[in-house]
Amino acid sequence: MKSVEEKPTVTNTSLDLARPNGDDIEAVSSKGSSALAEKTGHDDGGEVDDEAKRKLDALHLDPDHAEPATREERRATLRKIDMVMMPMMCLSVLLQYLDKSSLNYANLLGIQKDLGLHGQQYSWLGSIFYIGYLAASPVHGFFMQKLPLTRYVGVCIILWGTTLALHATCFNYAGLVACRLFLGIFEAALTPAFILITGRFYRSKEQVARTSIWFMQNGTAQILGGAISYGVQTQRPSSLKVWQQLYVILGIITFCYGIVVFLVMPEKPETTRLLTPRQRIVALERIRENKTGLHDRTFKRAQLYEALLDVRLYLFFFAVASSNVSNGVSSNFSSVIIKGLGFDNKKAALVGMSTGLAEIVAIILGVIVTRYSGTRVIPGVFSFIVAIVGGAMLIGVNDKITKLAGYNLIFFFPVASPLLYSWLSSAVAGTTKKIVFNVVLQLGYCAGNIIGPQTALQREAPEFTTGKITMLVMFVISACCLSAIGLVHLLWNRARDARGEGADDPKLAELADHTDKELRSFRYPY
Repeated sequence: MKSVEEKPTVTNTSLDLARPNGDDIEAVSSKGSSALAEKTGHDDGGEVDDEAKRKLDALHLDPDHAEPATREERRATLRKIDMVMMPMMCLSVLLQYLDKSSLNYANLLGIQKDLGLHGQQYSWLGSIFYIGYLAASPVHGFFMQKLPLTRYVGVCIILWGTTLALHATCFNYAGLVACRLFLGIFEAALTPAFILITGRFYRSKEQVARTSIWFMQNGTAQILGGAISYGVQTQRPSSLKVWQQLYVILGIITFCYGIVVFLVMPEKPETTRLLTPRQRIVALERIRENKTGLHDRTFKRAQLYEALLDVRLYLFFFAVASSNVSNGVSSNFSSVIIKGLGFDNKKAALVGMSTGLAEIVAIILGVIVTRYSGTRVIPGVFSFIVAIVGGAMLIGVNDKITKLAGYNLIFFFPVASPLLYSWLSSAVAGTTKKIVFNVVLQLGYCAGNIIGPQTALQREAPEFTTGKITMLVMFVISACCLSAIGLVHLLWNRARDARGEGADDPKLAELADHTDKELRSFRYPY
């Protein structure tokens, strides 16, 4: 079946940021693999068709009796998915950022003084979180393929909420190290899970906007975290210190929300009770366009080897690692840097909210530029250029207001993260291969965040000149890696077009667990 570009339509949902794509009337199921083979003169063998047919049969979908899905049905299905999935993913990411950056707010509230932290101990508390994250990432990757994904995520949220509340019981450095380690272990499941979930529910052209929306909640969390920190500081004295109150409040909220995720959040479109049986079929037809297949719980060594030989795996690693060296500095030391500009604790909490707003604005601009430029490279590289300018202002200028403006410009760099995440969702096919890419991306995320806090030398506080210079160098490396990924995709597409590799695969193969290299009709977004 040929793909016809659909004219842009206006929907009544604010979340429908991606331009629609598809037929006005699309067949919900194919006529069967044998008929397609006759029409195209192509037959990949029974294995492809049998695998896809088993998945269709599990949905009680008869390939021999097609029912048309109208454009209105497709829009209604997308709207229903958005109304449930987006709020739940957004709130999860917001809580994750609040919880992992709680150390930054606790520092503003006096935790270093109360527990007698000295030297690089505070920096190591920032790094130890990501050591736990690093150790847990491969384990989460294994279980996310084998277990129901959203229930697994719900359990992890419950456990990290419990761990967060236990921070309030710490009375020395060793206790904080243990809590931060386990917090990293449990939080490590969220981002890779949401990358997979976004790929399951949304088409390739919708994924940049949706990924950006839930990732943007990191900025919202910075605003909310500053407000909470300020509010706690204005409370009357109690038996708990203010930083202990912060941990208890956030821990209880996260624990309760984890239960909601476990019980409510849908795992995949073809089985969710969120949709009617008819809408499940429509949802399946929508994601068929991605050519990334349905989830398969069988670990396939061939896909592992293909992933390890894919040059993009290493470009993803270095792109994410380098950008998150900067994140390791900004997320753990922002309150100290802002106080160094001459603000007291309460004002620093309020002024720190501006970085969250800067990140939100930057990501929205990134989505808009991506949509109208048709590429992820331009907004990604531009965001790093803005961040470099901001870093230079922070280092080379003495005026307090100019330094603060420069510090806010640094927070344009997170624009690249949702672009990379959406690339992983839409440009890597095959369940095992996608899991491998996901794990390596998280390893890069951890490596950068482990290294980052160590570049903020306490003897340089509150200027942290070494950390700021390191950020600038890492922004350049990240921009180069992101550009290289886009170039690889462009060259691969041209090579496939030159060889005449078109949409001649059996349509059922689009639902089977095949990699992007195996599907000849696959084209890479850049």
